[in-house]
Amino acid sequence: MKKRVLFLYNGGTIGQVPEERDGQIVLVPPKDSKIFQIACEPAIEKVKKDMEVVFEFVTAKDSSNMTPNDWEKLIFRVKKAQDEEGYDGVAIAHGTDTLAYTATALSLALHGKDPGKSGLRIPVCLTGSQNPIYEPGGDGRFNLENLFRTLDEAIRIGVADVLVNFWDKVLLGCRALKLSEKRFDAFQSPSYPDVGSIDSNGVHLKKNLVKMKVDAQEKINLAPKFGRGVIGFELAPGIDPNVVLGFITNGGVSAMIFKSLGEGNVCSEGQYNLLPVIKQATEEYLVPIFITTKFPGGSAVATHYETGLAAIKAGGIPCYDHTDVAVDVKVRWLLGNGIAANIADFREAMKTNYAGEVASLS
Repeated sequence: MKKRVLFLYNGGTIGQVPEERDGQIVLVPPKDSKIFQIACEPAIEKVKKDMEVVFEFVTAKDSSNMTPNDWEKLIFRVKKAQDEEGYDGVAIAHGTDTLAYTATALSLALHGKDPGKSGLRIPVCLTGSQNPIYEPGGDGRFNLENLFRTLDEAIRIGVADVLVNFWDKVLLGCRALKLSEKRFDAFQSPSYPDVGSIDSNGVHLKKNLVKMKVDAQEKINLAPKFGRGVIGFELAPGIDPNVVLGFITNGGVSAMIFKSLGEGNVCSEGQYNLLPVIKQATEEYLVPIFITTKFPGGSAVATHYETGLAAIKAGGIPCYDHTDVAVDVKVRWLLGNGIAANIADFREAMKTNYAGEVASLS
């Protein structure tokens, strides 16, 4: 029997078209989704022998305009595709700027809040591109063709996880990061092995690095909500503690993320000392402060340096080897689904591996 795949067009560069504005050629979302659908037909034609692909328009907007509301729509659409419509997999074309955020949100929401008890039973794969599908010599058509090839192989071997294919790599969705605006290999997985590769012999997936259908629960238990009031600070020399504290004291902040220098290091002396802010935020205002790293492949464990250890002792929550994208999405997810209600809960949750987003900790 042919595999049935739902193909969702969710905007981004891959489907954008050139248009002249004020004497300059710029890429804009297509006014009619049929334009992109028709452009995809040659790629879909190549897999028609053993795959039925059903195209569905979601949005044509640029991915920089994506919000958690868009994540929720995709989450419920995937659930319906699996539970009600009997699809064997879901393919998603997405803009690259926020693709990693969406992939992480899908991973957490679809696998659910009970570690090891995922009810996702089909593969979901996202891709995007640096060039539109119409551009000769670009990566749009290449990545689109490999989107279906990746899903074909994932369905064949029984993968039940959220993946990202980009150029010659297949990555775990909640571990992917965009690291370049120009390179064709723009997406990497700095803190987790690639879960697959793509070469002239096909798509090669590593079953030991992804969740499998054979281990899935009979019922999918979604955790599809994302909280508000999460704010991040990229730490740099001279960040004013009073400015940081002002965000908290003015209200509306549910959680704050420090993207630290190194593996959790935070300024701890002089007028820019942030330790009192961490202590006051966590003890007086009960606002959790998460300590992650802005360096790809880093791990904010805060064990090697005095400045990192001091931040944790002051009340900061270490984020281990999550990507900074995964920290942002996961904190929203923990808030939205009521998984963490206090700082102790958040501290435990950041050590917990729900969807493969962090190395399992004993």
